[in-house]
Amino acid sequence: MEAVKFKGISFTYPKSEKPALRDISFSVGKGELCIVMGKSASGKSTLLKLMKEEIAPHGNLEGEIEINGKTGYVAQNVEESIICNKVRAELSFALANEGKREDEIELAVAETASYFNLESKLDYEISSLSGGEKQILNLAAVMIMKPDVLILDEPASRLDPIWAQRFADIIRKMHSDFSTTIIIAEHNADALFDSAESIIILENSKLLIKSDYESVAKYLKDTNNDMLGAIPLRMSLFDGAKTINECSEIFRTKSIKKLDSEDTPKDIALEIKKLYFAYEKGKDILSGLDLKVYKGKINAVLGANSSGKTTLLKAIAGVHKAYRGKIKEQGKISMLSQNAFDLFTKETCGEEVDFNNIAEFLEIEDIENRHPYDLSGGQAQRLALAMVLEQNADIILLDEPTKGFDCVLKEKLSKILKELCAQGKTVLIVTHDIEFISRYCDIASFLSRGRIVVTKPRREFFSSLSFYTSTVASITKTDIVSIDDLKECGAYD
Repeated sequence: MEAVKFKGISFTYPKSEKPALRDISFSVGKGELCIVMGKSASGKSTLLKLMKEEIAPHGNLEGEIEINGKTGYVAQNVEESIICNKVRAELSFALANEGKREDEIELAVAETASYFNLESKLDYEISSLSGGEKQILNLAAVMIMKPDVLILDEPASRLDPIWAQRFADIIRKMHSDFSTTIIIAEHNADALFDSAESIIILENSKLLIKSDYESVAKYLKDTNNDMLGAIPLRMSLFDGAKTINECSEIFRTKSIKKLDSEDTPKDIALEIKKLYFAYEKGKDILSGLDLKVYKGKINAVLGANSSGKTTLLKAIAGVHKAYRGKIKEQGKISMLSQNAFDLFTKETCGEEVDFNNIAEFLEIEDIENRHPYDLSGGQAQRLALAMVLEQNADIILLDEPTKGFDCVLKEKLSKILKELCAQGKTVLIVTHDIEFISRYCDIASFLSRGRIVVTKPRREFFSSLSFYTSTVASITKTDIVSIDDLKECGAYD
């Protein structure tokens, strides 16, 4: 039985000449786990929103959509989805709106909180939860309504690697336990790729392929498609390998050339000494933090959700004022915030930034006449990045800059950042995107409980970690931590 069916669907946003979707036809069976992938602006978010009438975008829609059953939707921005102040109230809200009896609501909340491991948090303020806990609460608040079709739009895009894996484990367990149809859009589908019954690839607003994960991986390899970089590296690195262990066994047969040692740079663009910051008195977010940010380099800070990464950038940018400590910078600072939409104030994208400069390179030239709030997450991130780069600052702060970026755009971003560094500018990134930063940063630091625990050159940093490390580092168990390192040492063509 088909849970979702699209027949000849085309959709165009108001004031846009280019369709967001063009002649899309496919079906998803009842109980199927389907992953939707594609480059930024390929139509993923539009496709998912059209499956839920209450949030379907306005525009010109052609074709037929058939949804069998009730739909639930989990958005990528959890903050926009939360309605109440406390966990119990958030879980109860939709049921109360439906007029359920108090005893029915109490039982449903107790059962749902138990399943999603939220029992100990029921009376907590939602603001006190970590990003991962908030997203699981968001999922639980949707699932308490017992949807037949669960739709998720990049739900792990703001989660650290540990919480992203936990979230994927919950999705996998739900898929095993219930007959819910699950359709999830992800740029990074490593944790769920080989658990899915089907993968949809969108390209240029059209359906490129819908098939099982092995057939999709083979198709992308055979056609040398750009989206090959989006499938798990463990499945695309060495022929015949599907797991980390299989890749490790193949790697051990390779003749490896020793890589040159890395040195810590000397020129400092920004230095922080004993920095303290708290939103509430007595509850420090930054606690005696020391950090050196090196000039002309891509500096990165990693850490768990709620460890203080965004707060650190805001303190450097002057958005937050620390109550103790010093920040000594050399030059003008600009910052890309985690929520790109915070930067937009105009009626059209063309009014936000000069499209003659970088729009074509960032592939946003077709959104010039669109309203910024009609953009997908990836498009909004690129527009915000263009606005930040336009300021021509000496020190550029980037908070989760690859959020919503496909594998091709990530490579373009790396070239932009390397070029900026070649011009003498300094980049400081806070991110959960370990695969990106382990490949392209120069220096990395780990932030925990408000302090920088360690700062090291890229290869030394990632080879010293077990959980917050790259796929390649997990395979090699050496200081070879990226695909570029593999190429340099002769283990990969």
